[in-house]
Amino acid sequence: MSVDEQVRRNYSRYAAGKPRSAYLRARKRRGLLIFFATVVVIAAASYFIFDYLAASEPTPLARGAAPSVASPSDAIQKPKERTAALPPLNLPADDAPHGSAMEWWYYSGVLDAKGGQRFGFHMVVFVANGLIKHTVMHAALTDLQTGKRYTSQMRTAGTPANAGASGFDFRQDGWQVTETPTSHKLHAAIEDGAQVSLALQGGGQVVAHRAPGSETPGLLDFGASGISYYYSRPRLPATGEITVGGKPLTVHGDIWFDHQWGEFDVLTLGWNWFALHLSDGSDLMLYELFDMEGHSVMTAGTISNVQGSVPLKAGEIELVAGNKWTSPRTRIAYPTEWRLKLPSGVLDVKPFQPDSEFDSSGTTANIYWEGPVKVSGVLSGEGFLELSGYDRLSAREATRK
Repeated sequence: MSVDEQVRRNYSRYAAGKPRSAYLRARKRRGLLIFFATVVVIAAASYFIFDYLAASEPTPLARGAAPSVASPSDAIQKPKERTAALPPLNLPADDAPHGSAMEWWYYSGVLDAKGGQRFGFHMVVFVANGLIKHTVMHAALTDLQTGKRYTSQMRTAGTPANAGASGFDFRQDGWQVTETPTSHKLHAAIEDGAQVSLALQGGGQVVAHRAPGSETPGLLDFGASGISYYYSRPRLPATGEITVGGKPLTVHGDIWFDHQWGEFDVLTLGWNWFALHLSDGSDLMLYELFDMEGHSVMTAGTISNVQGSVPLKAGEIELVAGNKWTSPRTRIAYPTEWRLKLPSGVLDVKPFQPDSEFDSSGTTANIYWEGPVKVSGVLSGEGFLELSGYDRLSAREATRK
């Protein structure tokens, strides 16, 4: 029996009322057969690289431990950052693929059609390097009037990209994700005849994310899980055409672009990630990392505008989860409503529609929630929310019962 036949058979068992945990294990089997070898090599490489780098940095405080009292000598001799051992962010050269253990290029935003219709959109390219090197593409389009959601995904061996000094050009089975110094081009044929074709203006303000007090912009230290390069271009003007229900529509909007890469382990942590365009013209990126017991291990973010960007300290941010939505397909519960407590005031975040689950168990061996959100409170706005790792939390809870 082929892997595809096994997945279909197990899905039919789930539909007939089999336990949730059995369904999740069956759906993930196909992706894990190919993905597992890559993860093992990534984890091993990350361990040796960051064990070496960690020698230059004191062990981080355990959760709940009391901080030490600063002495006058601390102001004179600051501990060297692990990130200082790595090359600094270098754009535009760093737009291109790096060959690191994990890398992704991410686009998300809300598109407006001439007739007043609105659509949530995200598209991403993942590249994982290990014993098996492969590239994955995901795309989703949500009709915010009807709630109809279109998704598609693909995986291929190697990296279907044309090499260049800067930028990237991924093409596979009619899909395209291309960047040059002057433009970006996106095209994806999604399910049920839906399509997206967008042209984005190149350049745009670059936000190099960093930890508060860090002297190395564009690099984030995740402790035992590794180090990541991470920068955004929060507002790239986009125009183009989408097709839904056989009808082409001209659209436009501001797209958030993220690029992240490094020797880090994506399986040891989950995250809640916010990319928000606010009514005062500022842009807010927030993320909270949590371990596989559901405990928060790191909260950070960046507020930016045309004057520049400022990293937010963990003590300045509080992310409070609100109502949850439970997927009728996987029975995974996602906290889709949030209250964000910031130095500037409180923001309330709610989804345009709660059903924005993306089941990528066949390509990246995980299931996540990704969708457009509305912002109210001290400022209004909109943007995107990603909830990743809840499939693993759900599976752990199921095995304990």
